[in-house]
Amino acid sequence: MRRVEVKKVDVFTIKPFCGNPAGVVTQADGLSLDDMRHVAGEMSLSECAFISSAKSSKCDYRVRFFTQSTELDLSGHVLIASCFSMMEEGRIPVSHGFNTYKVETNVGVVPVVANITPIEGTEDAAAGDATGVEFRSGGRVIGNLESIMMHQVQSNYRPADISVDELADILGIDRSEITHTGLPIEIAPHGLVQLVVPVRSSETLLGMHPDLIRLNLLNRKHGIDISDIFTTDTVSQDCTVYSRHFAPSIGLWEDPGSGSGAACLCAYLVKHGLLNPGTMIVEQGNNPACLVRIHVEVGRADGEKIPVSVGGLAVTSIIQTVEVEGAPDGGAARTSSP
Repeated sequence: MRRVEVKKVDVFTIKPFCGNPAGVVTQADGLSLDDMRHVAGEMSLSECAFISSAKSSKCDYRVRFFTQSTELDLSGHVLIASCFSMMEEGRIPVSHGFNTYKVETNVGVVPVVANITPIEGTEDAAAGDATGVEFRSGGRVIGNLESIMMHQVQSNYRPADISVDELADILGIDRSEITHTGLPIEIAPHGLVQLVVPVRSSETLLGMHPDLIRLNLLNRKHGIDISDIFTTDTVSQDCTVYSRHFAPSIGLWEDPGSGSGAACLCAYLVKHGLLNPGTMIVEQGNNPACLVRIHVEVGRADGEKIPVSVGGLAVTSIIQTVEVEGAPDGGAARTSSP
């Protein structure tokens, strides 16, 4: 029997029990595939990160991503949660300035950058404008955490061979809400395969109640993992785009905040000339009083490739222990007191 500590980390927020939650196991060396599946299934969270030693000496750690039913190649908000936890526990070095970490994933090495600025009133405070939140690493105050950003390259958008009438019927909206945007419905891979669907108004998007069973069947038919429905008619004035994110085919009915999904969406908007490259804020979710805020930085396209950085802040809200014990099927997990 082995006791495994699991953290609940809320991403794209600084308030516990807000944002998009992720489970994080920072010491997953020696856990089998079945162990990870069981632990992920035991947690009442959409996704969990399992961190182990990197295979390459040039990388800082390796991470695998699991929902309660399957393994994902990449999850943006869970990757950010993993970096936050490793920094918080002092398992990777943290200093003032931009800390760049190389993380092994199933889609290759993903760079993650954490910006730490000196706290106002300290000797080095003049080195930068601190606006973030106080951050402790290994129990010691290091400075202000401004952001944790992951970098990816977005490309290979293609038209979706999906009927607008069928899609509008599944989403429970009028087809004109899609067609009047003048934007195409497209499919793009970024570890997961994402369907990008424009709609005209935030009122429509907030009030939308899609048939997720039929959406699941449609996605499976077309090899789609997630569907991002968006509008540039935002709820908050300082945001660039508002979206809702559905992934029933991988066990997530509605994701309150997807970093990689937001990156794909902003690159799509730059690709189609609605936005110029630069910094944007994406708000996601279905509760206007508690929308997730994701920071996205889109660079200039290099041919078909569009460089994107996405991220935000995070906070640990719960720490608990899971016991993993041997069983004929490879392991069984049960929760225990912290």
